[in-house]
This record gives sequence, C-alpha cells and structure tokens, in this order.
Amino acid sequence: MEAMFLPFALACSLLAPQAPAPASLDRHLYPLAKPISAPTVTVDVSDLPAAKEWGDTAKKVVETWYPTVTSLLATEKYKPGKRVHIVIKKEISAPAWASGDTITVSGKWITEHPDDLGMMVHELTHIIQSYPRNEKNVGWLVEGIADYVRWWRYEPEAPRPRIDPEKSKYTDSYRTTAYWLAWVSRKYDMRLVPTLDRELRTGKDPMPVFSKLTGKEADVLWKEFVAALPR
Repeated sequence: MEAMFLPFALACSLLAPQAPAPASLDRHLYPLAKPISAPTVTVDVSDLPAAKEWGDTAKKVVETWYPTVTSLLATEKYKPGKRVHIVIKKEISAPAWASGDTITVSGKWITEHPDDLGMMVHELTHIIQSYPRNEKNVGWLVEGIADYVRWWRYEPEAPRPRIDPEKSKYTDSYRTTAYWLAWVSRKYDMRLVPTLDRELRTGKDPMPVFSKLTGKEADVLWKEFVAALPR
C-alpha cells in the first residue's frame, strides 16, 4: 500500500498554530435607521419679507436632510409630525432655536451670515430628537448630538474647534462635545451616537452607554481624546 503525502505547504498550514478569529467588525458599521420622508415644510417670512430667498433655501435643506437625520439617529419608533415650520424673525436672542415643530431663525443673523444653513440641520435634529424629560441633566449631550450631526455629517469639512485642555470638558456642549463624540465613535464604536440617542428617547441615563460600547467611562475617554489632540 503506497503512503500518501500531503503537499508541503498544506501540511505546514495544518501543523502551524491557528491565528485567533478576528474580533467583530460590527463596531465599524454605522447602524443606519430607515430614513423617514420629510413632512410638509412651511416658511413664514412675514416679519422679514427680504429673507424669502434664504427661507426657500433653508426649506430645501430641511426637506433634503430630514430623511438623512432620521437615518443617523435611533428613529425606529419615531413618529414624525405633520410639518416643520420655519419662522424668520427680524431679530431674536440666538441665531435660531427649535420648539415643537417650529424652527425660529434670526433675520439679523442670516443677513450677516447668509451661508449658515448648517444651523438648520442642528435645529432640525432637535425637532427629530424630541426627547422626554431626563432627570440626569444631560442637555449638554443633547446639544452635542445635534452639533455632531451638523459638523460631522452635514459639514464634515469644517475646521475643528480648538480645545483648551485646561478649560474644556466633554460636558461643554455643542462643538466640543460633538468633537469628542466623533472621536470616540471613530476610535471605538460607530454605534455610539445612535445608541446614546436611543437611551435619551426612553428617558434613561445615557452615560452607561460609553462603558458598554468602549469598556471605558466618559472621564477616561475624555482624557484619551485630549491626549490625542493635535498640538
């Protein structure tokens, strides 16, 4: 009976220690929800008729980005309103704000900053967030998520804010929080922001999400983020 020999390369591969199975790559997947079509978008420029052209452009931004924003957040059970109403006033105490289904915009601001359509995406995100009251005082995170959608999805080419490690913290809100969320998402888990959004929608404390997805608490993640900032 003749002996049977395995090819040398195959024999070596069978005898060599096997490499461990690669870790799950799920953390690199952005968990897109099913996009929701924009409801009717209306514009009121009765207080500043000269803003009609800007208002029409803002309307297009909201119509176009409504499905995108709903896909970036945990909107599986979200029930959209019947409209988004844009109201442009001559002057208000902020560039814009959202309340209910209405985005109120400062005419003075858009006159001086006509290219600032990104704020519409920020305010639109607030409308879609529509979180219940949360006793954990996480307004900084609500604003951070809205700015994350604006600056890291709608305007990802925008310059990043300068972070002063001596004065800044992850609870500073807006772009500082957004920058931190984007960094943690990219380094650890792209599911971070949608998962935080899901917890906020149920009124739960969102902070355990950081440890669950990264294995590290928020304070540790902030220190890592600061250490990685360009000098």
